Amino acid sequence: MGGNAVGLPEHLELLLTDEPVLDVYAYGPWRVPDGLFAEIADRIDALLADPRCADLTTNDHKLLTLPASLVAADLYQIIGFLPGVSAIRAGSQCQLTDRLLRRHLSDPARLTTSNTWWNTSTNLWRPPIDWLIEVPDRDLALRLARDCLAVLEGIEPLEGRRRALLRLYDAPPDCDADLTKSELRARWAAHADDEILAEVPELAGPVGYLEWVWSGFRAATDHLAGVVPRSRLIGTHLSRLLLQCGLDRVPVELAAVLDDDLYKEVSARFRRERSGFRAAAWQEEIRLWLAEALVEGAADACRAWLDMATRMVACAQGLPGEPQRSGSRDHTPIDEFQRDLRRLYAPRRRVVNPLAAKLATGREDRPAARAESAAASSSDVATGLVGQPEVVELLQEVTADGETVRVLLAGPEGTGRRLAVGELATALRLPREPVWLTHTVFAGRPLYEAAARLHAEVRDAAGERLLVIDGLDEFAGEVGNGQEMISELHRLLTVHPDLHLVALCGEAGIERIREADPALLDRFRVARTRPFTVEEYAELFDREVRRRGVRTYKRARDAAGELLAATPPTRTLRNARLVSQLADRALAAARSRTEPDAELIVKRADVPRAFGSSGVEDDPLAELEALTGLETIKRETGLLIAMTRAEGLRREQGLPGTTPARHMVFTGNPGTGKTMVARLLARIYKRLGTLSSGHLVEASRAHLVGEYVGQTAPRTRRLVERAMGGVLFIDEAYTLTQPSFKSDFGLEAVAELVKLMEDHRDDLVVIVAGYEQEMADFLLANPGLDSRFAKQLHFDDYTDDELCAVFERLAADDGFVLAPEVGDALRATLRRTARGPSFGNGRFMRNLLDSVIARQAQRVTGLDRPARTDLVTLRAEDLPSRPAAEPEEFGLYL
Repeated sequence: MGGNAVGLPEHLELLLTDEPVLDVYAYGPWRVPDGLFAEIADRIDALLADPRCADLTTNDHKLLTLPASLVAADLYQIIGFLPGVSAIRAGSQCQLTDRLLRRHLSDPARLTTSNTWWNTSTNLWRPPIDWLIEVPDRDLALRLARDCLAVLEGIEPLEGRRRALLRLYDAPPDCDADLTKSELRARWAAHADDEILAEVPELAGPVGYLEWVWSGFRAATDHLAGVVPRSRLIGTHLSRLLLQCGLDRVPVELAAVLDDDLYKEVSARFRRERSGFRAAAWQEEIRLWLAEALVEGAADACRAWLDMATRMVACAQGLPGEPQRSGSRDHTPIDEFQRDLRRLYAPRRRVVNPLAAKLATGREDRPAARAESAAASSSDVATGLVGQPEVVELLQEVTADGETVRVLLAGPEGTGRRLAVGELATALRLPREPVWLTHTVFAGRPLYEAAARLHAEVRDAAGERLLVIDGLDEFAGEVGNGQEMISELHRLLTVHPDLHLVALCGEAGIERIREADPALLDRFRVARTRPFTVEEYAELFDREVRRRGVRTYKRARDAAGELLAATPPTRTLRNARLVSQLADRALAAARSRTEPDAELIVKRADVPRAFGSSGVEDDPLAELEALTGLETIKRETGLLIAMTRAEGLRREQGLPGTTPARHMVFTGNPGTGKTMVARLLARIYKRLGTLSSGHLVEASRAHLVGEYVGQTAPRTRRLVERAMGGVLFIDEAYTLTQPSFKSDFGLEAVAELVKLMEDHRDDLVVIVAGYEQEMADFLLANPGLDSRFAKQLHFDDYTDDELCAVFERLAADDGFVLAPEVGDALRATLRRTARGPSFGNGRFMRNLLDSVIARQAQRVTGLDRPARTDLVTLRAEDLPSRPAAEPEEFGLYL
């Protein structure tokens, strides 16, 4: 960070990342271990499945699926209480209730991925029980309440309070367990010792908790007053905080915790400023005050002030009873503070102003300046790169300093990473050519064999050649030996200090590497590539055309740049890899209109108006409409498209909107067009701007489910990563939950899929397909599964007329025409064909056509001089004479 600002404390730097963070202000930011919340949710489910809980339900809970478990209802209250009453909890993982009890909520909230999100809770739970008071057996209720605390183990910011409460359960007060809820709470709170109260001050009662909050608020305010000159007095802060939260008077309970003079000052200021108080002005004043303290290095004190101020609001609004919050969340500028913290301290790109060098008096005459300039020009290694200033700067630095090169280049495919490696290898002038390794070299090998191969490659490259690991993130994520191999690579970097190493990874690959070995990233200098701008695409297009020996006009270059920038990528076909295809099309158009002896120049007219990543212009909506039958599907699909378009129009007008879930269930028998419609939907959503890529990834149980423990979740995540930007189509999805497969790995895949569907709903559509009844059972296998799918579409079997139309279309696509009598013969064949659940519909007609073409070939090759008409015409005699159920007649396609 530049300027005079003091750096952010190290323990708060986690807030500047995109790591999964739970930030309880009173504790600090904490990186949530992968899978922890899913594990706790499983513990909760196991507790709720305990036979002791079987009949303990209520129909009165407004937020849980009814009938609701009384244990789940108590858990709901406990989870809100554990961070602290009205304590600020923030970060991407702060929605504790929605994450841990999601399977049991009637309307779970959308989960955030932002580390600037925050919330508070004023749940009125107090030990020992809340909803469990309805359990007839009070001793059982107390045991279950303790079990609720036990299953929540492992959330580090909450552990102190959780353990303190467990100590209270382990040494309860000596009182009748059948007392009323309020009497039990009073007895248990009175029984808490000083160590428990230190962790759970709410047990001191409303005034006792108010006193605890006030002492913290005063300490934080006094600290900030010593950091920021001209800070307001403590009485001013408190009176305006009370005005901000909408009170009519200063609560008399404050007289018990403030000294007499301060209470009188606060009351007088409150009355004096009440009529003209402007909440927005106070909010802005506090925001600027905290921002000044931030840059002076008082980030922790700022957070403490906001936390205590928020609790003070809750205490004041609840008096004389328990703390509560009413009205807006905006009593203190928490949103603005979190944005300011990131704005001031998050890493940012540096832009060199040419005036700084131009106006530096005499700089060019100084020997040091001349030496620096010479070094810069000699290390200009990235001359072949377009854009990517971060990579250019890094490569210049590593080649200029003369140290061993350890570089990690992260970014999307087709953004110049491999070109940068080539430039770097040339600049290093090592005696031997670079060696490239991919994770597939080591995949499937025993650990000792894979490690031996890695040792050999490193020894061979050290000091002699550049070692390039293409796909280090895939290397790290390799099932089986991936993590061990990453650790071994880390060790080898120490053993061979002269090893020049460049690693490549995808956009999200850095996180996967960090999961495998957090310290390994510290051994690399990291640079990220980015997609190209319009101008950079224009430059790439011009280079590609010139490489073919042809010139381009500026208008053609500009049009190509705009077209390429607007073209959604498809999986690995993206960025610079699209340029070659567009150049080929433009050159073909230029050749078609250019005279033989004239100079070939690409003009604006040669650049197409539209360009798909497949290299062709298409209209998936028209293709959908042209499909035979499927009228219900077309109608329902039209509604989905209309909703998507309307949502886009609302956003264009600045109206509020949400991203609806677009995941779908397709039911129906084989061959009814489910895969075809899924593929068209992917392209349609791409054209509408909903999906960034529009490709289809087809999968089955084998693609998701592993063969041993620990393999399924990574396999499922990789499949979803492949489908990002498009549609993941899982056929026969019901096999994931069928008990006949003798393992729970299918259910593990479903649980992981449910999470990923929600996390990536903005750029992923998941479609599951299968038989109607089996898919109904599938949706019941996981509590959160049914609600994830916005639409269920049923594909009816084709009628005979529709099957005949399918046959005719398929024949036409293959270059054949049907003789007039073929229609009647087809219908006769269909009437003789068994129509069980496995009947193939359109697939049956494809196979039938293949058989007919084979019989027609046999017929026409027996003619002496077959005419063209004979070769392209299918006749009734070419159809099989028996129903398709008879395998000797239909051996070609049964």
